[in-house]
Amino acid sequence: TLPVIFLMLSNHYPLAFASQYNWVIAALVFLMGVSIRHYFNSMHAGNSRPLWTWLVTGLLFVAIMWISTLPLEFDSLEDAEARPLTTTEQVFASSEGFDEVQDIVLGRCSMCHARETFYEGVRSAPKGVHLETTSDIVAHARDIYLQAGVTRAMPPANVTYIEPEERAAIISWYRNAASQLPIQLAAN
Repeated sequence: TLPVIFLMLSNHYPLAFASQYNWVIAALVFLMGVSIRHYFNSMHAGNSRPLWTWLVTGLLFVAIMWISTLPLEFDSLEDAEARPLTTTEQVFASSEGFDEVQDIVLGRCSMCHARETFYEGVRSAPKGVHLETTSDIVAHARDIYLQAGVTRAMPPANVTYIEPEERAAIISWYRNAASQLPIQLAAN
């Protein structure tokens, strides 16, 4: 139960999920659950209390804290600009409305989603998502569409004052580009 509760709450804490090692963190949380459960099972069975389980749990917790603070690995700005676009990304980059959406993303999103952020309080791009180049934007087209267009989850508390017309432009661009993709890709 404890790992499930942790995973349910982790969506609110980027240190738990916004790492390329989030799968390791989840595995360690499950091991913590095993060691805690073993302690309680032993205690309720009337056996001695295996205090070593608390040491194991504490060490696992320290390992999780260490792993969650490891820096994310990402490509440099030059590498991102030089990366050739995939066929799907080319469709999004050439779709009607892309230039407007690129301006919106660069003006409203890239201060936090940059390789070197300059928005106060943001040390690194959330979830390691960078939105500085054409390849960055088209690679995350679906995320932009869902987070900034459809759900209005981004920017948080609308701190960059993204206008409803800008959200509508993002939605229109994405849907237009998705309609140009083969059916199996557009459905995703």
